[in-house]
Amino acid sequence: MMQKIGFIGLGIMGTPMARLLLKAGYQVNIYARTDVHVKPLAEEGGIARQTPKEIAEHSDVIITMLPDSRVVEEVMFGENGVYEGLDEGKIFMDMGSSDYANTQRISKKLEKKGVRMLDAPVTGGAKGAAEGTLTIMVGGNVDTLEQVRPILEVMGDKIIPVGPVGSGDIAKACNQMLFALNLSAASEVLALAVKAGLDPQVLMSVVNSGSGESFAGRVKMENFTFKRNFKPGFTTDLMAKDVDMALDMARSLQVPMKLGNLARENIRVAQNCGFGSDDCSSIVRVAEQESDVVIQPFADNDK
Repeated sequence: MMQKIGFIGLGIMGTPMARLLLKAGYQVNIYARTDVHVKPLAEEGGIARQTPKEIAEHSDVIITMLPDSRVVEEVMFGENGVYEGLDEGKIFMDMGSSDYANTQRISKKLEKKGVRMLDAPVTGGAKGAAEGTLTIMVGGNVDTLEQVRPILEVMGDKIIPVGPVGSGDIAKACNQMLFALNLSAASEVLALAVKAGLDPQVLMSVVNSGSGESFAGRVKMENFTFKRNFKPGFTTDLMAKDVDMALDMARSLQVPMKLGNLARENIRVAQNCGFGSDDCSSIVRVAEQESDVVIQPFADNDK
């Protein structure tokens, strides 16, 4: 059992994930650019390190939970970066949403040091990160995956091997694009229902029992939109980043994404309306503004 874990990136997702590892008894070395993110976990037993290099030096498995490939590159190869502190036999695991081609390039560089890499992005949102119920899609060597499986099982209840290094990032990009499409479609359909005089919660009880069911409707509408709660579990800006990544991949492979581009435009409008730092369910407010309705259970309107 590899006991010493390095965790870099303590945001909405990273902090609860690292907290679960601490509770499971692992030694967790932690690093973030600002002390405000490090302090709470340090008070719970996390060992604060001053640089990514120090994280690598004191850890068997190094995990990054960062916004995108650019930041991963900087943390890995910048001054006092992870790469400088790596030794043969260690494992590097990127659990954020990254570009698959960049992940493959990093993996090849790490191989020269005898370091194995997995890309293991997640889905399930902040709630899943806090409860340890994330779905983790893992790209990389199966034997390496089995070595870190106990670590992953602390953070997720579904560990899915999806192929060689980079495959996790491909799966995540495709998943996020489909989620964005479902969320955009659900927003428009609910606006239509309200405009026509149907209670949106009644509609969702039908949809969630039928062929139109989706995570976007079942979770985002019920737990965010209907409650008028747009506190971020997964922000609109992060959704935009993930969709852009999927569209970039599609362009490089010459795959047309007609609906995907429409979903991206819908997200852009939400960002322009000031909803970028709110939960991605805020996309529904674009449909509300355009249709002059409020998507809220009718019973709530009577209060």
